[in-house]
Amino acid sequence: MLLSLAMVLAIKRRSARLRRSISYAYHALSRYNIRSININEMTFHSDRQCVDNCRMDRRSLSKLCYLLTTRGKLKGNRNMSINELVISFLHIIAHNVKNRVLKRQTARSGETISRHFHLVLNSIMRLHNILLKKPEPIPENCTDDRWKWFKGCLGALDGTYINVNVPANDKPRYRTRKGEIATNVLGVCTPNMQFTYVLPGWEGSAADGRVLRDAISRRNNLKIPQGKSQKMSNVVENVESSMLLKIKRKTQSTKRLWTKQEDAALVDCLVELSKDSAWKSENGFRTGYLVHLEKLMAAKLPSSSLKATPHIESRYKLLKRQFHAITEMLNHSSGFGWNDVEKCIITTKDVFDDWVKSHPAAIGLRNKEFPHLDDLMFVWGKDHATGANAETPADAVEEINLCDEEVDTSNAEIFAESYKGEESNDANQTIRKSETLDSSICPSNKKPTTRKRKGKADDALDDLVGEIHKYVIAVTEANEEMKGISTYFKKQTESGDRKMKIYDELIELSDFSEQEIMDVVEHILKVEHKIDNFFAMPKAFRRNYVIKQLNEIHPK
Repeated sequence: MLLSLAMVLAIKRRSARLRRSISYAYHALSRYNIRSININEMTFHSDRQCVDNCRMDRRSLSKLCYLLTTRGKLKGNRNMSINELVISFLHIIAHNVKNRVLKRQTARSGETISRHFHLVLNSIMRLHNILLKKPEPIPENCTDDRWKWFKGCLGALDGTYINVNVPANDKPRYRTRKGEIATNVLGVCTPNMQFTYVLPGWEGSAADGRVLRDAISRRNNLKIPQGKSQKMSNVVENVESSMLLKIKRKTQSTKRLWTKQEDAALVDCLVELSKDSAWKSENGFRTGYLVHLEKLMAAKLPSSSLKATPHIESRYKLLKRQFHAITEMLNHSSGFGWNDVEKCIITTKDVFDDWVKSHPAAIGLRNKEFPHLDDLMFVWGKDHATGANAETPADAVEEINLCDEEVDTSNAEIFAESYKGEESNDANQTIRKSETLDSSICPSNKKPTTRKRKGKADDALDDLVGEIHKYVIAVTEANEEMKGISTYFKKQTESGDRKMKIYDELIELSDFSEQEIMDVVEHILKVEHKIDNFFAMPKAFRRNYVIKQLNEIHPK
């Protein structure tokens, strides 16, 4: 009886697996059809649909795929071709499509879409030398009514806010003066509206001038060409000198000298005020905090006679400006250090002088005691924009290449370890073979094991065997269907690989320009038998075949 129940359970499990395999094959074929139909409808039917979905026509899309393959190191895989990778990427950035929406449209998982999106994004970053144009000044003999008044002008720069989603703890640093959570992006473009420099990543609370100073002082900085653009350099120097004079006038207008005891009391009051949620707000304090600070200072120092305006207000602004200048030096520049004993910034005079040229708020802070850095870090540290995530395309490419090198190194180490493991396994197998030979020559004294004889099956067991035979036949038929489906997928994959291989074959001919290669590939891919003819003929005849296709495209 127990044997009969066990056989029934085994049959049910096998039939369930059979149903799952058949349903999986059906859904796999259905997903493939959905993807093919979706990609064809988005781009390949007409240029109008391609522009609506990807913001470029089919010709530009083909050129972009070619650049990403040859220069951007983008590679397709057995699940997604180059065209599908790029089309999905362009559709996301063109219409701000969410991951969940595209997951339903393409019948793919959200993880797959996100991973492939970042693959294309990394390849796009590798093309920054091609996509970002080099600025050229407007010539002296310019006759354009719009630009002839701007002799030697390289272009225009401005900052823009782009809304982002950040953790709740980082929202104060990303909140703009308009109350939005955004990042401040610096863009520089030519008169023809072509970008020459981009610096994203700064928090929304950072001012445009601070972002510009960071762009000029970075390692991969905003380069201002010398010679023809000498006027631009003079303008930057004049702006910096005017900022220096402005800071000097403010420092010279200070009338009251604060003692160390008064500074310490003010910092203690600020720490106490920042702990009170009734007064602390994002990027500062609520309205009326100066009057409240005056009351707290009067309680700590009754004989100080400090007023909210102008004493506490001016000292508050001075401490905040010095704190931000010190943290910026420590976070973003090499050559600066902090002496924890004397509580001051330490650096060489040359490094500090170069820094002051673009950061006038740091004047006089070298080797100057600032004992309240740790306490003020609690007051302003979380709300202050640091620019830690700001990076240029060149910085991003360096980081991407470094990550790729680390991955290659780890893969090589894993391969070496697995190779050593295979060698050790081979050695163990050799030892086992020698042991078996020894045992055959000198058999042990162990008694041979005897097997129990099987009893005859009952009539009920015979019926179960018949049912099992039927299920075995059904499984065999299902396996044949799965082989047919796998053959279909294999043919589709090979067809896609052949289409991508056409580029490599045409490049090897080295007799045609990039434009001619793009035209021929676009013409051949329209007809399936032309692809077969191209790969079927010997390589010696392919050059004449390509010339024939060019004549069909551009008849004389």
